[in-house]
Amino acid sequence: MACGLAELVDMQAAQDELEVAGSSQSSLLAGLTGRPLPALSLPSTTGQYVDLAEIHRAILYFYPGAMWEPEGGYDSRALDEAQHRAFADHWHDLLALNCLAFGVSDQAANQQSVVAAALGIGQPLLCDSGRHLAQELGLPTFGMEGANWYSRMTVVINDGAISQAFYPVMSVTRSPAQAVEWMRRQRWV
Repeated sequence: MACGLAELVDMQAAQDELEVAGSSQSSLLAGLTGRPLPALSLPSTTGQYVDLAEIHRAILYFYPGAMWEPEGGYDSRALDEAQHRAFADHWHDLLALNCLAFGVSDQAANQQSVVAAALGIGQPLLCDSGRHLAQELGLPTFGMEGANWYSRMTVVINDGAISQAFYPVMSVTRSPAQAVEWMRRQRWV
């Protein structure tokens, strides 16, 4: 059964109902605020490794990076692509706030490079194949048929620490604007 992007975005609500292993969304978010990024070096679609501990100001947006379409599922490549394009569309807004954007998933770096090139996006995609960030920070993941992925989440970093986290992501196309609006309210320049 073929679905349009709008239907896929609506199906994302099923993922939004998932909770993080026994903790509520509010305790997840409260536990993240103020935490520094761990010293992890992740490969990126630029061909370079990105040391997360050296990031001053950025948005990390997490996405599943699934290379297959779950049967009647609540996540897909179409949602990943819409999320990548939405962040690419806000690239100039982010630069005006002295902020970078990085997409993060456990999808293999070579697969991410193919996606980035096909979409023509400028923001680097980072490969966290072992979901180390999820383990270090307690980030939400979800599983299906024995496989696990990152849940969609947007994290705002300032001075190397998490300033704000948005979870669940209710709209992949709206999440970059939501983060930019939050940063502007903080009067970041």
